[in-house]
Amino acid sequence: MNAPKLRFAGFGDDWKMTLLSDLMTFNNGINADKDSYGHGRKFINVLDILNNTSIKYKDIIGSVSVSQKVEETNKVEYGDLLFLRSSETREDVGKSSVYLDKDEFALFGGFVIRGKKHGDYHPYFLKLNLELPNVRNQISSKAGGSTRFNVSQPILNSIEINIPCLQEQEKIANFISNFDKKIQLQQEKIDLLKEQKKGYMQKIFSRRLRFKDDTGKDFPQWTKTFLKDIVSKKFKGSNADYSEDPSQGNLLLHNEFLELGINPLYVNKENDVSNKNILILWDGSQAGNIYFNREGVLGSTFMALELIPKINSNFIGQQLQYFEPIIKKSWREGSGVPHVSKSFIDRFKIKICCEEEQQKISDFLNMFDKKIRIEQSMLLELDKQKQAIMQQIFI
Repeated sequence: MNAPKLRFAGFGDDWKMTLLSDLMTFNNGINADKDSYGHGRKFINVLDILNNTSIKYKDIIGSVSVSQKVEETNKVEYGDLLFLRSSETREDVGKSSVYLDKDEFALFGGFVIRGKKHGDYHPYFLKLNLELPNVRNQISSKAGGSTRFNVSQPILNSIEINIPCLQEQEKIANFISNFDKKIQLQQEKIDLLKEQKKGYMQKIFSRRLRFKDDTGKDFPQWTKTFLKDIVSKKFKGSNADYSEDPSQGNLLLHNEFLELGINPLYVNKENDVSNKNILILWDGSQAGNIYFNREGVLGSTFMALELIPKINSNFIGQQLQYFEPIIKKSWREGSGVPHVSKSFIDRFKIKICCEEEQQKISDFLNMFDKKIRIEQSMLLELDKQKQAIMQQIFI
């Protein structure tokens, strides 16, 4: 029987294997002159797909001005699917989002493939179906390329999915939407905490907000020094065979785990990072990311810093995180895969205050980090619950 493990009452028919080409027609998007962008009708591009499981007109970042004829052939309307045509990683290529605005049509860019609806399906059910591992594997395994991976209209035409009747599609879509609402609210909590912390950091590191000592007096003035002057040791991570089995060794500190708390990996090596080290993502698309207060084995794309006595690593880590946008804008090099400049540690200036004020600032900002980590763990748990349910109610 071709049916999922868990079903809503009243549904017993088999699901049908269906080609995407039976449900939609695929087309590549607009490639206009550079002067056409930044005004006109909104158009969907790569970031809109990556940042949104569903898209409405107000969510779209960019805009483009084209002729009415071009608009007519490149409309994105309610129920259309949008696919990421090209990506640096096989995992992202072919990712999709669904357009759910009934009031306004949008356009779409050249790095996007539109699936124009012509069959019967519930738009959000289909989007959820396309997230399933077996469907994602179909798309990614057929993607071509070496340094960049690409999907084409023929590849998408050939993708097979299982779908039930429209009424069951609607039930499933509405049920999963409740998880999505909870996840969205949880993400908004995290974003609010991050914004609050950012506001305090701006005041603290511009010295508009000053802490006082235990007697109520102002602390001494801050001084500036080069980062190299407070670093006693630095070392880069190295490649190592890893496993998903925790019994195989110690935790590998890699960017996906440090940034999102997902995909923990383990290596048969001794820990070389303690909570006294500051970690800088040295190579890759997110080069310049700063982490601290971690323990494990340093990943190959990271540089670890050990600081001299009387310098609080949490205080310096918080300060470097505050300056992350500047580090990424002004201290990265490389035309292909970016990396942090070799001169960064020698030439970057850092602000120093007395030990007692360092500790007070560190404790205050760490309070936000603890709250954020708690809320992020709740977000991950909600997502796990959603994925577990999807495994039961989809094929």
